Amino acid sequence: MDQLLEDYKLYYKARLDKYENNPIYPNSYQTEKALSDAMNSCNELHEFKDKLGDLNIKNSIALIKDQETARLTHYTSLQEDKRAISPQLILRDIDTATDVNTAIEISNKHDQVGLVEISVDGFIDHVWGKLIPALERLDISRNAEYPAKYEDKRQEEITTEEQWIREEIQSITKQLKDWKPEGNFDIELVWEHRHRKNIPIPDDVLRNRLTELKNYL
Repeated sequence: MDQLLEDYKLYYKARLDKYENNPIYPNSYQTEKALSDAMNSCNELHEFKDKLGDLNIKNSIALIKDQETARLTHYTSLQEDKRAISPQLILRDIDTATDVNTAIEISNKHDQVGLVEISVDGFIDHVWGKLIPALERLDISRNAEYPAKYEDKRQEEITTEEQWIREEIQSITKQLKDWKPEGNFDIELVWEHRHRKNIPIPDDVLRNRLTELKNYL
């Protein structure tokens, strides 16, 4: 047998072995097997061109499907709804690809959609990272014992802090809309699992802080 042909058969066998018995890559295994079988059926290397057909595009689509299925399964198990958007969209459309370039375009397009959603969703971190601490500072200014002669200073601190909260909310909203014009800064999203798990505040305290914060929206 021609050595080059033998080398190619070993090459496709090695590719197949990489996916064998791997539960994450069932589609890739099937398409790699089809490629390996096609190569093994050749007695001369030039025969492979006719036997290849559309196996390469099927192989590319299979790999994308396996990878995106794994991503979707992972993010779904973590209740990361926004991070699951890209794999959902890619899996919905990937079978429409007619060549490798189209498959890549579909993946990239939906990845961009997902990244925008993740970025917009991330603005909610300002609620517990910046705005709630500001409310806590307000509590200190309002409830601390001040000598009477410093009462004007107390009121100045309160006014400054409240103005900062209003301006910060305006800034957050503007930045969010730069990413997604139809988007809104919905502070109730803190109750979504992907956000709530990051906030080291008891539910009753968080609920009260959100009620306070709504006065500044």
